[in-house]
Amino acid sequence: MRPLPTELAGQRVTVMGLGRFGGGQGAVEFLCSQGADVTVTDRRSSKELSDILEQFAVASNLHWHLGGHQEEDFCEADLLVVNPAVHPGNPFVELARHRGVKIRSEIGLFWEGCPGRIIGVTGTNGKSTTATLIHDCLKESGRRAWLGGNIGGSLLMSLDDIVEDDWVVLELSSFQLMSLNEMRVSPRVAVVTNFAPNHLDWHRDLDEYRHAKQTILRWQTENDIAVLNGEDEVFNWPVRGRRLVIDGASLPSGVPPALRGQHQSRNIAAAATTVRAIGVTDDAIARAVARFEALPHRLQFIGEKHGRRFYNDSAATTPESTLAALTSIEGPIVLLVGGAEKGADLGPLADGIHRFVKAAVLMGQVAPEIDRRLEVVARESPDPKPQRVIATSFEDAMSHAIKLSSPGDVILLSPGFSSHGWFTNYVDRGEQFVRLTHDATLLDRTGSD
Repeated sequence: MRPLPTELAGQRVTVMGLGRFGGGQGAVEFLCSQGADVTVTDRRSSKELSDILEQFAVASNLHWHLGGHQEEDFCEADLLVVNPAVHPGNPFVELARHRGVKIRSEIGLFWEGCPGRIIGVTGTNGKSTTATLIHDCLKESGRRAWLGGNIGGSLLMSLDDIVEDDWVVLELSSFQLMSLNEMRVSPRVAVVTNFAPNHLDWHRDLDEYRHAKQTILRWQTENDIAVLNGEDEVFNWPVRGRRLVIDGASLPSGVPPALRGQHQSRNIAAAATTVRAIGVTDDAIARAVARFEALPHRLQFIGEKHGRRFYNDSAATTPESTLAALTSIEGPIVLLVGGAEKGADLGPLADGIHRFVKAAVLMGQVAPEIDRRLEVVARESPDPKPQRVIATSFEDAMSHAIKLSSPGDVILLSPGFSSHGWFTNYVDRGEQFVRLTHDATLLDRTGSD
């Protein structure tokens, strides 16, 4: 394994928070392989993390402090690796900073050790699909390419296999970008799909969220490339490198749109603009797009049962992504929407539900406010208002969705918000939707045809 600029063997390293998508586990595995003395501290209990504990049972240089944090793990470390979901200003992180401890994230560790050429992709919506398409186009063109970052898992254990001529495509969240900003690094090629309010339950305000996203451009040089949505505010963000525009003209001719909806066409255009800039031909782009299938939990067609088509769009965690889904689906829609409150403007979402939806099943903390906004829209509009109901559990939500639907309808899970107490995360939410969709007794229990 290629060593990082700072030799890790024998270093006391604290990993704060394992997270839920594999990045933390990847960091622990990598640090142990480098010979560091690793302590993992997590607020979750050993029972909650039992599956992960089993994976590392034989690691002699790994220690677990679970069920809370201890100050000495932060004061006495040489390196602190922080999960990106930890809030800025966390007192334990600030304690380590005050003691002069080096602080990194999993993506920061990877960045320090990566010899390849990095393409970073961010945006409020569409970044996973765009990043995957870029990766697929590169592979289709015969280039060696890697895919990682916020899309899940960790590339740290692949560092020894990545060489200078490889392309590394990283989906980057605002949380990850905040940690990279402290390192003053930006990718050689930066892609920004769009910008809309999001994560305002985590960021202090919209300006902080925007500032985090702009990290992907902030530390570029004049030799770098910025690929920006020409129909969004991001096109006017400060740029140091060469600015390229994503618009309708960016789609290569003859590309069969394998993805549903106008927003997916924009994702294809973003990927095409990016890879063209580094020499990929339109033929390779067309082949990659033709073979591409919707990612799990992203407007994913699950199947048809009793005349109803089921779509899993659980990764839609912003109102804007739900609105994009509503304009991409043909047929009457019964929508499952709602989740954790995070400060989003609900006005456009309520307007979209009123316009495009036959019935809405409202879920989570934000359900009462969506219900109130829908009532306001209904009073001001001459159009018939959609039926709506507030669910008490996810199975209750699915039962209501089926009761409110008829053969020929679409049942669409596109929540528009982060998951809440019913689910571990958006993946768990989508998997529960798929399981209940395939539940042979669900239609019978709800008395539907």
